[in-house]
Amino acid sequence: MSTARERLVDVVRAEAARQEALHAFQTRSHQAVLAFHSECHFFAIAAHKLLEFREWVLTFGLCASVDFSEVDRFSEQDIRDLRDMREHVVDCFTGKGWVPDRWAVETPDFRADAPSVVETVIGGRLDWIAFGAAAERLLPQLLAEPVPYPPRRQRPLPDFR
Repeated sequence: MSTARERLVDVVRAEAARQEALHAFQTRSHQAVLAFHSECHFFAIAAHKLLEFREWVLTFGLCASVDFSEVDRFSEQDIRDLRDMREHVVDCFTGKGWVPDRWAVETPDFRADAPSVVETVIGGRLDWIAFGAAAERLLPQLLAEPVPYPPRRQRPLPDFR
């Protein structure tokens, strides 16, 4: 159970760090643009893992006092789609993707496909600034949670008489 909590803390910590990396990459050269897109992909993966590990930890009854509501406001389906589509981008481009109808998102303000980044929104689905900030605010709550170590078995001392 402590491993589940530690994995969740690791993922939340990584998500907060990824937000900082995205800020740094956003302002550099073409090489940085390519690196920025890679970081966006890793951010989508980490966001999905955060949601996955949150569910896993809760199955053990851990982190019951942690307020995940800010993270819960993000669409798990959108994050999963984004992660899958960016992972299988070649399949999506060649028409072999699983959900071609969800490849692009259209709003009154923009149209975006999974590999695109419009301002701070990855693939039209995940605002990396907002999600990263939510992860940053979540981290202190997770670190304040007690670490549930399993009870130690008491072994009798050997009798050397």
